[in-house]
Amino acid sequence: MLASFDRYNRRGFLAATAISGAAWMAGSSGEAADEPDRMVRNPYAEIDWSTVRQIGSGTHIHCRSQRAMEILYRRGLRHLAISNYYPSVPCTAEEVSGQYQVEQAFGTTQKDGYSLGPFRWNDIISAPQTGWASELPPERQAALPFKAGPRIFADVPDDVIFCPNAEHHSVTDSGLHFNSVGSRFASGTFDVRHAFQLDKHGYRMGVGLPWKEAFGRVWEGLVCEDGGGITINHPVWSGLSHQMILDFLDFDARVLGIEIWNHTCEQLNGKGWALKQWDEVLATGRRCFGFAASDHVHSNDPEFQGYNILLIDRDISASHLADACLRAYRQGHFYCTLRGQIQFEELRVSGQTISVKTNHRCALRVISAAGVVASGEGTALEWSWPVDPIERMRHRYVRVEAQQLDGKDQTFSQPVWLL
Repeated sequence: MLASFDRYNRRGFLAATAISGAAWMAGSSGEAADEPDRMVRNPYAEIDWSTVRQIGSGTHIHCRSQRAMEILYRRGLRHLAISNYYPSVPCTAEEVSGQYQVEQAFGTTQKDGYSLGPFRWNDIISAPQTGWASELPPERQAALPFKAGPRIFADVPDDVIFCPNAEHHSVTDSGLHFNSVGSRFASGTFDVRHAFQLDKHGYRMGVGLPWKEAFGRVWEGLVCEDGGGITINHPVWSGLSHQMILDFLDFDARVLGIEIWNHTCEQLNGKGWALKQWDEVLATGRRCFGFAASDHVHSNDPEFQGYNILLIDRDISASHLADACLRAYRQGHFYCTLRGQIQFEELRVSGQTISVKTNHRCALRVISAAGVVASGEGTALEWSWPVDPIERMRHRYVRVEAQQLDGKDQTFSQPVWLL
């Protein structure tokens, strides 16, 4: 399902948001929206498009089989921030099936608070005095003791980068799901449907902490100090209000942005798009990058839609590439796409003009807080914003979209702020 051009013909958008120039500069929370580490005016300013390396990357990709990894690889994804959950623990190339049923070395939340691991579940469930194995249904008792199996990924190509990440859920004060890209933070347990009664006996299935505390644990686990961060997953499907999204973004500059497309949510109930929510956030002056995610769809469908394309200096050595990918996410040096067939070959700002070039002829449009300000068909488009500061205030930011003329692909730039 494609996003309609009509959804951007939003007459009176600024009247609806009712944000004054002063409020824009400060943000509704009172924080300065143009702090150097919070605000990236033009995330593509330092990109040399003639030499840049474009690397496919996923920030929300559940991948539990060799086949799923191969589907991602064939599409061109090389940077895999696999986002598994139950438990929410960063995936490695060496992970074996059943590993976290046998033992998890990381902590989880119990009735009395957060507890560090290790948790050896066979011993805990079957302990003579405190265990509850005898309470389980016969088919669950027959599954004990848990045993580890073979490696999940039998053959990992040499050019694949496994990036620490996981999808975290079940915070105590929100319906939020989030990814911790580049962090070793882990949460929850394997017992997704309470089949082994871990939750009943005090071991939380998910995070079990307030979201601010959970975010703090993400920062503690970052493997690259100036790279990676948190993405807010499927905000429409999660029922997140506009104010909730602002609160997450205002909490820390390492909260990077929101998913503007989630293929799984679109399949489930038509709640995959969050472009309206994105534009409403951008109109407040906040930095908010957009992400596209397949979520689960790629596990069985080679035609999945949704991933990101990182823009990396071609001279970066192999030993520094993993950190460079995380820094690209932090700085907004990427764009997102449904299928990757329409790619940006250039996106530049010169004076009062933004210009874009694509690899194929497509429908192009430039969008600001005032709606669609320029559109056309071809491989290039440019638009110049007003010199007058009052007129420029109406636009506040611009972003570019490209839509395939004879297919399903759509590609989205990150925003460029005009003030």
